[in-house]
Amino acid sequence: MNKLVIVVTVPLVLETWLKGQAKFLSNYYEVEIITSSSENIKNIEQFENVSIKVVDFTRKINLFKDLKVLLQLFLYFIKNRPSIVYTLTPKAGLLGMIASSVAMVPHRIHSVVGLPHLEAQGRKKSILIFTEKLTYFFATNLFCNSFNLISEIKKLTTKNVTVIGQGSVNGVDTDNFHDILNEQEKLQIRFENQIFENDFVLTFVGRIVKDKGINELISVFVQLKKKYIHIKLLLIGDYENELDPISKNSKKIIDSEKDIIYIKFQEDIRNFLAISNLFVLPSYREGLPNVLIEAGSYGVPLVATNINGCNEIIRHAENGALVNKKDEVSLYNEIEKFIVDKEYYNRIKNNVRKSVVDRYSQNCFYDELRKEFLKIQNGVK
Repeated sequence: MNKLVIVVTVPLVLETWLKGQAKFLSNYYEVEIITSSSENIKNIEQFENVSIKVVDFTRKINLFKDLKVLLQLFLYFIKNRPSIVYTLTPKAGLLGMIASSVAMVPHRIHSVVGLPHLEAQGRKKSILIFTEKLTYFFATNLFCNSFNLISEIKKLTTKNVTVIGQGSVNGVDTDNFHDILNEQEKLQIRFENQIFENDFVLTFVGRIVKDKGINELISVFVQLKKKYIHIKLLLIGDYENELDPISKNSKKIIDSEKDIIYIKFQEDIRNFLAISNLFVLPSYREGLPNVLIEAGSYGVPLVATNINGCNEIIRHAENGALVNKKDEVSLYNEIEKFIVDKEYYNRIKNNVRKSVVDRYSQNCFYDELRKEFLKIQNGVK
């Protein structure tokens, strides 16, 4: 059985939007994962039914640590001789592709799940562009999770870029993300989170950072709250104060506003989707956000910025609404429409699950991923 090594920077990726993929691929390959340390490593190993090698990845630029990890990866690839190295996330991609190329791994696949340089400026932007180009240079094959992202990637490389199925990095388990709770169960979850029966709940799931549009979301919520007293904002995710902090004012409002419910990262968000009236993702940049297709599969209407990935999942006024990036007026108006226009809201709610299931079912995604790996191994262009 051929050996396949999956490399990701942080284990959180394996617990969320890549969950289950290693388990599926282990039916066809001897799979091992390389990632950084976490208290959940053993749980991930058991769920995915694969072994995990821990290295000292860091998401920030740290020349000494990065060179150390590069050497660790190279020595591992030399010793274990995998047929395929499959990297996701920028740092894992850069170091994994260089190390596997030098170790002469025959098939080196990097999956682009977002481009950080699109929102960067100055020297940081130049560094990020250079590292992307370097990653692509050492890769033999490139995947990406969004059709619209291809044009941005092609500015940096002449290599072909493949989208698996209709996009995404893992599809969605539409049986798992399916609203099966009864009204009494939903009321209990609301009660546990200090949300009343008639409250209109806006939900955000993701990193609590500037690039996710949190500053705009907080500002818009405060404005809406002056007019609609029955709304609540549910924020689920972890802060990244060192990498991409939100404004001090936004943090102050989150801490002090009783109708903003902040919850740290949750591995399972289904109970929170069950009590959500509207899912909001005002992000500045994305690949193809899994959290949108998870919320849509659960039957929650969607609002997101009109950017790569989001505008592939959302069909405006059909399964959700698209708003302008960094535009509080646009975001305010679309959210307000869902609050006040019941016919509009119900029509979109009735459409959203089918629109996601038809395009992003995980079973279909896995079938296409397997076919693509076979084509690469067989040298099919």
